[in-house]
Amino acid sequence: MYSILKMKGAAWGALVLIVVWLVLVLKTPASWWCYIAPFFAFMMVFCHLAALYLNKVSNVASRKLDLIALIMGVLSVIAVIVVAFIG
Repeated sequence: MYSILKMKGAAWGALVLIVVWLVLVLKTPASWWCYIAPFFAFMMVFCHLAALYLNKVSNVASRKLDLIALIMGVLSVIAVIVVAFIG
């Protein structure tokens, strides 16, 4: 069974969803800190997508990019919670 985390199509779909979220946030008048959560989410998906494409070239670099993606995901969740309380 192939994991959904290893599917490039799912990663591209997530990237499109994050870009739509970012465009929606940019269209609404908001404070500067409201852009932090979509930024971290975009970086998470972008790093994971890069890790998927880099897996055949360098497994070590792919794992490091996935670790960075995990850290960005955690920061994104924290940013969503903080912005919900502040804004």
